[in-house]
Amino acid sequence: MNVVRKEDTYTIEDIYALPDGERAELIGGEIYDLAPPNTRHQILVMDLSYRIKSYIESKNCLTRQC
Repeated sequence: MNVVRKEDTYTIEDIYALPDGERAELIGGEIYDLAPPNTRHQILVMDLSYRIKSYIESKNCLTRQC
């Protein structure tokens, strides 16, 4: 008789049990290590956020329904 071995799957509790500061993502029961964002990435994200905020403000979307 063939016995199918169940693969180890991880849960959100396993993510919470990681050491402080360790970045990981849980996808389909597998844990993937995440590298910290580099300076270039952070600059691009801030620039994009600024442009989106400026666009929303130019359309007065903060004070009325858009």
